[in-house]
Order: sequence, then structure tokens, then C-alpha cells
Amino acid sequence: MEREGEKSKDIAFEAFWLDNSLFVLLILPHRHSHSSLKETMSRPTTIAIQLSLFVLPIFYIYRKNKRTVEEQKNIKAEREKERAFLSSLVKNPSSQPLRPPLPEIVQRVLSRCSFAYLSTIDVDSTSSHLSLMRFTYLPEEETIVMSTNVKTKKYDMLEKQNGVALLIHDFGEGDNLTGEYSITLNGTCSVVRDVVMAEKYRSAHLKNNPEYPQFIVGKDIAMLRVDVASARICNINDEVLKWNVMSGNK
Repeated sequence: MEREGEKSKDIAFEAFWLDNSLFVLLILPHRHSHSSLKETMSRPTTIAIQLSLFVLPIFYIYRKNKRTVEEQKNIKAEREKERAFLSSLVKNPSSQPLRPPLPEIVQRVLSRCSFAYLSTIDVDSTSSHLSLMRFTYLPEEETIVMSTNVKTKKYDMLEKQNGVALLIHDFGEGDNLTGEYSITLNGTCSVVRDVVMAEKYRSAHLKNNPEYPQFIVGKDIAMLRVDVASARICNINDEVLKWNVMSGNK
């Protein structure tokens, strides 16, 4: 609400500045040819308007730069909070593996990512298959949604066996992410057969990945849903808890 209020003030400020600029630029140059305007406009008023036209842009730039600095400070503080929280998870074996509902900070990290490596199992050849995928995380459902062409190997494999692993990382992604952590998700991946749900997920996925409609929309494009069963976190210092369902924490 506070940020919206600041933006409203800036909009009003810009409108005021524009009105004054237009007045000075369009009307005042012709004041000598309009006696009525000359009579109503006093010299102090003219000076005040010209002065405001000089001062207001400076004040506007100052306000805008100040807001940008404050936003950057808030983002930095939020990232530091996330780093501290995720480090505590990595260093505390009792907290792993994470199971839904995932902590809010982990959800935010997932929400900021778009790429994942999807590992599926090839039952026929007893091997695995790896795919680079665009994904969308839906925190309200604790669900990952993706799309794939039905004429692909991974689609055929998912029809036979739906256990998957997803590796998501934010290394080298710039200021938008922490740049320090990878998250491994384990769960089940299923083809969304319900038409209404498929279109709901397709819409959300397209909104999150507007540059890639060719991989999301089309008659041969199926929507996939991954229901997360667990998650593990590793940081850039290789601090990680190795875990599996057979041996537990170790």
C-alpha cells in the first residue's frame, strides 16, 4: 500500500509538472500578442511558474532515485534473509528432507526460477532420461507445471512410470536470485487429462514464460503436473544433506 501511495504521488507530480511545462511552452511565448492574458498574468506569477519548471524536474529525479535505492536495499535485505534461512536448512540435518508445505522462503526461490532439469525413468531400457524444461511453480497448490509435445520420448516414459526428479538452481542468474543454491524436488509427474485444469495450468505457464508459446500452446502440447513429495537444498559450498527413502538421513 505504501509503494502504491508513492506511485500515486509521483503520477500526480508528473501531471502537475507537465501542465506547467505546457503552459509555459505554449502560452507564455505568445503573451505579448494577447492583451487579456497580459493583463491577467502578473510578473511574479510568471517567475514562479518558470522557477517551478526548473526545480520540479530536479526534485522528481531526486525522489525517483531515492525510491530506487530504497527498493534495492529492500531486495538486498530480503536476499540476505533467504541466504541465512537456506544455510540453516543445509547445516541442520534434522530439517531435511523438506516436505510440503514448503517454507515460504523456499517457495519464493522456486517462484523466481524458470529452468529445471527433469529426470524421468525409461522402464524399457532400465535407464534414465534428462530434459531441460521451462516450468512454473504454483505455491498455492505446491505444484510444478510444465508442457511437452506428446511426440517425445519423455511423454512416452511418463505414460509408463511417473516418478521424477527436478533439479532447479539459481547459479549465475544475476541479482534476481540468490545465486547460491540448488533445489532438488522429488515427486510424481502426471499428464493433465482434465481439459479445464489443463487450460488453467497452460494459462499460468504461458504467463510465466511469455517468450516460449511454441512450447506451451498447440494441439500436440500436453500439460504436465508434478506433485512435490520432498525437496533437498545444496549451497554453492557443496553443503548438502544426502538422503533417500531407504537409508534416511546420513
